[in-house]
Amino acid sequence: MELWKLLLDVIVLLTACLIVGGIFSRFGQSPLVGYLLSGMLLGGPGSIRAVKSEHEIETIAELGVSLLLFSIGLEFSFKRLKDLGSKPLLGGVLQVTLTAMATAGIVFFLGLASKESIAVGAMIALSSTACVLRILIEKGEMEAVHGRNSLAVLLVQDMSVVPLAILMTLLASGGGVAGILSDLGQIVLWAAALIFALYVLVNKLAVWALGTLTLERNRELTVLLAVVTGLGSTWAAHAVGISPALGAFIAGLFIGSSAFATQIRADISSLRVILLTLFFGGAGMVADPVWILKNFHIVFGAVFLLVVGKTAVIGFVFRLLGQPVSTCLATGICLAQIGEFAFVLGAIGLEGKVISEATYQLIVSTAIVSLFITPF
Repeated sequence: MELWKLLLDVIVLLTACLIVGGIFSRFGQSPLVGYLLSGMLLGGPGSIRAVKSEHEIETIAELGVSLLLFSIGLEFSFKRLKDLGSKPLLGGVLQVTLTAMATAGIVFFLGLASKESIAVGAMIALSSTACVLRILIEKGEMEAVHGRNSLAVLLVQDMSVVPLAILMTLLASGGGVAGILSDLGQIVLWAAALIFALYVLVNKLAVWALGTLTLERNRELTVLLAVVTGLGSTWAAHAVGISPALGAFIAGLFIGSSAFATQIRADISSLRVILLTLFFGGAGMVADPVWILKNFHIVFGAVFLLVVGKTAVIGFVFRLLGQPVSTCLATGICLAQIGEFAFVLGAIGLEGKVISEATYQLIVSTAIVSLFITPF
């Protein structure tokens, strides 16, 4: 009975995401905002409670996060980094670092605890890859200077998700500097063991057992290899106490360097869409629409500070790198929102009690509004 109830809730949530996300997409908005709003309206505090299995859905949706990071590993390429040039990539590193530090300092001054301040800084530093790239493509600005700048910054941000997720996990573990260093050492050792195991599995055992030509020609086998490797690495990372996101990312790196990487990218795209839709719907369930309406002045004040502050930091960084003021402002405006990976970090922080529900709710609300205004 519980299984069928959960299935019905999943169907209701996906249907709402389809309709609301489609409406937002129809009017030039990111469908991610529609997914978040669907979750807000259907489940969680202040909603109509049409979906009551929010905790079970969040558990399923965590697989979507791992699959997303697995996909990032598939797409990772040193050649791609080289093609973008050193200055935009340096700009990305400076943007993530300065935005995180500035945000952490400001919210710490406003009264948040040190760990929570660091976590908030990490979340605010990230912009929306899905939203920004979609808008740049639609407007034909991908090859413009600010488009290439934005792509480089987003790529650096995507690469920083795993280290930031590890940081969030370490903050949740508690303890002083010695404890954090000890935990970090364990993560490095287990990650090295996972890398070795994946190398043997993907490059040796799979090729030896099935043959390269067999894997390249048989789509079912490549999908199974991707699922076994991706989900297996996620489970293994969780089992040994390191970030499941790190395990998924490492698995993606190995599969991405194989001869059948292109086929796997195409074959897992549909599954990734479903799981990620559930993730954003589940993330929206944490937000309270009634709370947002009661505190709209706080939310819109936070959005204003976010847009102005992030535009200023990014503009300053690229001005330091010698680019024109107009290009610096265009790059800053493109990236002046909170991205989808902030929900990943926020979920880790909320579960580990690094951030409070009130802080998470404010960030989710700010993110939804910032994503909504990005196309304008």
